[in-house]
Amino acid sequence: MVAGSGAFGLTIVGALSADNLTVVAGTAAGSVLLITTQFLWASRRRRKALDQAGEDPGERLRRRVEGVSAAFAEAVTLMDDLRRDVEAQQATRQALITEAERQQQLLAVNRGEAERIREILLGETKETLRAERRREWMFFVFGFAASTVVSIPIGILVNRIS
Repeated sequence: MVAGSGAFGLTIVGALSADNLTVVAGTAAGSVLLITTQFLWASRRRRKALDQAGEDPGERLRRRVEGVSAAFAEAVTLMDDLRRDVEAQQATRQALITEAERQQQLLAVNRGEAERIREILLGETKETLRAERRREWMFFVFGFAASTVVSIPIGILVNRIS
């Protein structure tokens, strides 16, 4: 640190290392940028205020009225668009409700038809099972009778031969 050098800036610069000098330089640049930006904004506001002061109040009022009218026209257009969207959604909703009711009616009809079909199939299945059992018993009885009819003469023939 340089002590007693009389100039405050020199004392600070002498006390700073290279890394600290970079931070100070960056901070100074940021401060300069901030001050410049504020100056430009202030001068812009002053110019705008001067322009408005020099402008005819009737003209400024007319521009504002036109702006409000344009905003209202935009709002009306937006409201019309929203109304059409709501109407379209209501029409779609009503169509969906109608379709759901139709599906419910079909489901009720289909349940009744499905029950009738099940009864028919069950009845046919029972009849088919009974007919198959009768046929099996008939084959058994005919097979037993045929084997008895054939085996007795063969047994008698075998006994005579031996």
